[in-house]
Amino acid sequence: MQTTSRRSFLGTLAALMPVTATDAMVKHKTSSDPTYRFALPECEVEMTVKSYGKISTNDLGFIDRTTNQRMCVGEPSAPDQGCVSNFRGALAVAIYHFSSQSPASVPVKLRERVVTIDHDRRIDPKPPIDEFVAVEQAVASDIQAFGYTPDRLSGPMPPLPFVSPWALMRQDLFIDAQTAPFLILHWKHTLESIQLVDVIPGDRTRPIES
Repeated sequence: MQTTSRRSFLGTLAALMPVTATDAMVKHKTSSDPTYRFALPECEVEMTVKSYGKISTNDLGFIDRTTNQRMCVGEPSAPDQGCVSNFRGALAVAIYHFSSQSPASVPVKLRERVVTIDHDRRIDPKPPIDEFVAVEQAVASDIQAFGYTPDRLSGPMPPLPFVSPWALMRQDLFIDAQTAPFLILHWKHTLESIQLVDVIPGDRTRPIES
């Protein structure tokens, strides 16, 4: 399998390393996963959010089940040198299924712009990030992780007697060459969980009731 590094953002401070990546990853869905459906002029989209909560892994890599390629969340300082290792933190995946009566109307890429709108004083966020991912077989997924790697600490992880470090993120989503987002998402990242706290449809996006 081919190993493809993916981008990370936000930087490091106080032993914290928030990272995120976008890949066509999984098609898994359970009845407990929150699902949202929207109608766009070009197509319909179903968004399912899968929260994995707190995780520990020696390899922050994933398998693209559409292409059978291995994808990595890379180190911020060396994104082409392999996956983040010895990761401790939280993980969530938002999966997007696109559908249309005309196959030509299914988008070929999902673009995002991510901005940190508020954050814990222990975190030093990076500037806004713009990225995109190819839509594979009408599916694209956004993989988000927030945490730290113990081997990069100068000492043991200090105790957290009050609250976990946190960040509030705004994510604008576009398809293909759109200049206005079809969705605006607000996320809260902590070491224990990554939560979708708000979903705002774009001007030309209509929610579909379940």
